[in-house]
Amino acid sequence: MASRSISGVAFRGVAGAVPKHREDNAGLSLLDERSRKEIIEKVGIRYRHVADEKTTAADLCEAAARKLLDELSWNPSEVELLVFVTQTPDHLVPGTATQLQSKLQLPKTAISLDINQGCAGYVYGLSVAGAMMRSMNIKRALLLVGDTICKMVSKTDSSVAPIFADAGSATVLELDEAATDMTFRLGSLGEEFEAIHVPHGGFRNPVSTESLKQRKVADGIERNLTQLTMNGQAVFTFGLSTVASEINALLAEQQMSAGHFDHLVMHQANQFLNDAIARKTGFKQEQTPTSLHDFGNTSCATIPITLVSQLSDDLQAGQLNLLFSGFGVGLSFGNVILTTDKVACPSMIYV
Repeated sequence: MASRSISGVAFRGVAGAVPKHREDNAGLSLLDERSRKEIIEKVGIRYRHVADEKTTAADLCEAAARKLLDELSWNPSEVELLVFVTQTPDHLVPGTATQLQSKLQLPKTAISLDINQGCAGYVYGLSVAGAMMRSMNIKRALLLVGDTICKMVSKTDSSVAPIFADAGSATVLELDEAATDMTFRLGSLGEEFEAIHVPHGGFRNPVSTESLKQRKVADGIERNLTQLTMNGQAVFTFGLSTVASEINALLAEQQMSAGHFDHLVMHQANQFLNDAIARKTGFKQEQTPTSLHDFGNTSCATIPITLVSQLSDDLQAGQLNLLFSGFGVGLSFGNVILTTDKVACPSMIYV
């Protein structure tokens, strides 16, 4: 059996934060009229919130964390674990989690760590935080997940610029023996890592003069080697085959079906793709909320942003049986079954 369960960890709340600045794909000069219409109607993205040059993912996550801790009346001194999931840290060295520990005034004994994960990062973060809580008897934890992915996207690349947006989130978890198990199914197809890729900037290919040269890849697509490249067809195939089959495998292992759930909350990559995955896994349209129209693809933050923007009232009102599915960069997938019950979910924060 490939699924793994974590018992006794309760999902207590979630908050989201996005930059105030909003861009409208309907007026994006990079695209012709036909392409603009396709992005809005088929991909599903009309608006994207984009951070200014000084705002980082850590800033957005910090704002979400402050709001959520205040909403729950939690004292930061009671938080014993901070996990920060991002691909856009403040610095190459050191990691950003320790700086967030200081800014949020968590105790110096709080465990603080960074995870470099993208589209599946929210589910991976839940698994790491939950497992650490159980194994180390950590009573309260803060999971911060976000990216300012637009900072690594070429503004002259029509294949990715109209898709990506920036956001941060905060989730709080608490040990509670009465909590329903969280059951995970995680994995990767690492041989396909170049499907979503920044070729230069790490230690395999350090930045050089050559890295910064702007190159015309195709009509309407210009970028340099330090900017994001995505093979859309490879990602679509991965979602439709691997991701859908992994969701079905998790359901089969747990002897469950779509009818057991209130919602399937997916990574917000492409509305056409998400609709197809829902069909292949038996979920109805009303079970699969989308935030693409107003927030775009916010990388690792799409699931919490969808929770806050689309399901806030339901989350706060009572119990929900949920399945989260994150997939993309890696190429990695992360699926989790969990139950929430009257969780804190403040309205979206605009930074």
